[in-house]
Amino acid sequence: MNDIYSILLLEEDVILSRQIRQLLNMNNYNVFIASSLQEGMEMCKKYTPDVVVCDMRMRGGSGFQFLVELRNNTAMHNIVYISINGKDNREEMRTCMNLGADDYLPAPFNGKELLLSIKARLARFATLNSARHPPPRNTIVTTLSLEVPEEINSKLSKTETRVIIMIADGLNNKEIAEALGISTKTVENHRHNIARKLELTGHHALVKYAIRNIKKQLKITQ
Repeated sequence: MNDIYSILLLEEDVILSRQIRQLLNMNNYNVFIASSLQEGMEMCKKYTPDVVVCDMRMRGGSGFQFLVELRNNTAMHNIVYISINGKDNREEMRTCMNLGADDYLPAPFNGKELLLSIKARLARFATLNSARHPPPRNTIVTTLSLEVPEEINSKLSKTETRVIIMIADGLNNKEIAEALGISTKTVENHRHNIARKLELTGHHALVKYAIRNIKKQLKITQ
């Protein structure tokens, strides 16, 4: 990447936070560290980072609380949120995704997994800020990202917005998973959450809704 993206790391473990910071700095990321949820929210409001990496088990609260506050703040609800946790807990993963997390990395995870997760999510929305990333010509996904109706965009997280765009463009779960660098199970969770937030029911309701409300935008931009 040519641009330096900012990442806020919420982690109480001093040694672990230093290790992650060093890893991210070496890969051209600007890193802020917060050791409490309150400090983390203050830094989010002050710096508006591109990505938040949050340990779900913090003193004085939980990463769930932080995620809810982040998603409910219109100035910050599009920040990429990656949850890290000390164990592989399917129920907790589901809760995170329901609340709008973009990824969930259970321990033990290595530095490569974290870097790939961050890179994949930033890459999908790199062209949203046209001042920093001029959109390539004839890039359908980029155009669609800018044309998603506000009544849809305001209800969904960044990753959910990407998923519904790809659904509108005819991609299946496997293709979406490969494009976003996530598992097909995670894609299924995102589809479930999108349908719930948009109050859609029925097996094909989400596909029909996406085509009807987003696919039309392709005619404007191609």
